Amino acid sequence: MKGSTMQSRRVGAAAALAAAMPLPAAACAVCYGDPGAPASKGLAWAVVALVLVVAVVLSGVLAFFVHAIRQESRRAGADQGERTSSTTEERS
Repeated sequence: MKGSTMQSRRVGAAAALAAAMPLPAAACAVCYGDPGAPASKGLAWAVVALVLVVAVVLSGVLAFFVHAIRQESRRAGADQGERTSSTTEERS
């Protein structure tokens, strides 16, 4: 039993050391290759498309909040007008 426990600890320690050792970083084929290659151009256009999608979605969220704020201010103004007219009618 003692031998198998020691052996499993050694294997575990070796696995932990192997996992902790840094590996050399290698660039992908698109980053490492020719910037004028079709794959690099396609990747650049894909990034542009994703940025545009994010911009459109955020613009939609902004437009919704602007619409909601304007609508609420209109309702508050209409409610304020009704209150003012009803209080003046009660006084007369």
